[in-house]
Amino acid sequence: MSMRDTSGFSQASHQSQALCFATLGSAGLLAPITQWGFASPVRYLASCAAAAAGIWLWSRAADHWRKHKLLLAGVDPDEVDSPATILSQLPGEQARDRQIARLIEVADSRFPGKLALSPDSIEFDDVKGKRELVSWGFSCVEPGFLTDSAVQKRLQSTFAKTLGGVWKFRFDVTEDRFEGSRKSGLPKLAFPPKWPVVKTVEEAKRRYPGWQLKVGVTEDGDLGFRMDKMPHLKVIGETGSGKSVAVRSWLEQHRAAGWMLLLCDGKGADYSGYITPDPADNGLPVPGTVAVGLGSSSKGMSYVGTIVMAYLIMQDRQQGSAEAKAADPENWNNFIPVLLVLDEIKGMREKWRSALSKDDAKAVESMVTEITALGRELRVHVLLVSQDARDVSIPATWSSNLPLSISLGKPKPMTVSKAFDESVRPKVQMLSESMDPNQKGRCLIAAIDPESGAADVLEYQGYIGYSPGESWNNPSLPPQCAEPQNWPAFKAQVSDRVPRLYTRQWFKIDEPSEAQREKEEAEECPLGYIDFDMFTVEELKQMELVALDTRHSNGDIVPNPDVARYDPASPDYVCRPPVRKSKVAKAEL
Repeated sequence: MSMRDTSGFSQASHQSQALCFATLGSAGLLAPITQWGFASPVRYLASCAAAAAGIWLWSRAADHWRKHKLLLAGVDPDEVDSPATILSQLPGEQARDRQIARLIEVADSRFPGKLALSPDSIEFDDVKGKRELVSWGFSCVEPGFLTDSAVQKRLQSTFAKTLGGVWKFRFDVTEDRFEGSRKSGLPKLAFPPKWPVVKTVEEAKRRYPGWQLKVGVTEDGDLGFRMDKMPHLKVIGETGSGKSVAVRSWLEQHRAAGWMLLLCDGKGADYSGYITPDPADNGLPVPGTVAVGLGSSSKGMSYVGTIVMAYLIMQDRQQGSAEAKAADPENWNNFIPVLLVLDEIKGMREKWRSALSKDDAKAVESMVTEITALGRELRVHVLLVSQDARDVSIPATWSSNLPLSISLGKPKPMTVSKAFDESVRPKVQMLSESMDPNQKGRCLIAAIDPESGAADVLEYQGYIGYSPGESWNNPSLPPQCAEPQNWPAFKAQVSDRVPRLYTRQWFKIDEPSEAQREKEEAEECPLGYIDFDMFTVEELKQMELVALDTRHSNGDIVPNPDVARYDPASPDYVCRPPVRKSKVAKAEL
């Protein structure tokens, strides 16, 4: 049993002394009340003196209570300097700065005995013509103090509110250091490197293992992840966040690496550069684009059809995969990599809920679930893009198979809670609080390794890259895009050099859907074309896929005239509706 020295007041604990001082101080503060109304001014003046003494006693009580809390934290109070002492020991500019004084006071009151200001971490700079504090740091007195994520969150929240403005916080757990900075190590603009371009299908297959998709730049350089390990990606960005710019910059990497692109475009304009026929290239779109499904029709079945195509490709690769894996465990899945882009998925799911039958809506959700669950080994990957991460936009069955999440711009609370896994939310929240909402291109990426479970969150500056159909003379773009070493060089060295390795594909549509036949019989009025929107998902899944391009005798790749009726880009496409007179009056007079 430990023995406490009670031989005198000075030997009592700081807790006991604090309580005694507080009791005496309270009595002194109450003295004027007890003497109120007495005629003698001497007694009242004496009570006022007692109140003044009470204030002093309360200050002593507060000091001893602070020392008591330091002892509880395992810190000797005699070794901790007061805020005033710390300030007096700093160099002139640091000692006079009100924000540094505020830092020391808050650290002393909210984290007593835990933090020691590091003078060598303090830095000033000219900000808008004024000398301002731009960086500072604390060393932790107690080793391991920063290992608790709750402590990190409390530190960041406390000092962010204390100083105001946008600060970046860094926690060095190994060195027990906590730092804040207004300086960003991220560039304000990031242009992608000139990606190496494959020349053959076999080279595309060989490059796939270990290939990284680079999304932008961190303080340490280009940031990327292996798509053979992290096969699917979820991207959340509100209107104006730069979703289309970001996705197109990634598509150029996939094209350069020899991937097949299946693009689902909810708006119908985001990927026009990947759809538009090029007269200089025999009327074909850019190489790498295998199919494009637009969601602009009443049901968006062209969008659904592209999902069906990815599903059929995956199913085809699945057939016989068990035997192939047994025969050649290392190379059984040496397939051409495929990327399925599901853009504007929120709007499309809203459309499907109202326009599709329950069976068709369920079938679409089931196909995407299967692709995200089984696609990795079969090299069929999904890039899902949405304005928000609500359950009605992205089903939980999809999210559970998407190990990577990206927020384009500062995420809102809803995005933090819905788009990111529970294991990374605290760090996402901390990083998002220090993001500058006015800096375009700032993003957060969170990755969870599906094998080890290891998770990480990083802030980065996304690429602003060239893509087909874009002009660097666009006045809405930063002028740096037009500099020769940026977009012009990327177009010449990457985009224009991607070879045409794959044919475009679409469905072999020889007869209308059952629903269309029934409608035409009932109304006794043929439509004059095959309405693609009237097909069910099951009917599309039963169709064959047709190669739309062929090699001409001169060696050029050209649209195959023998299958022009199946080609959505051809005037002879069987599903092309006749031009109808607009129901909208002409506005101009």
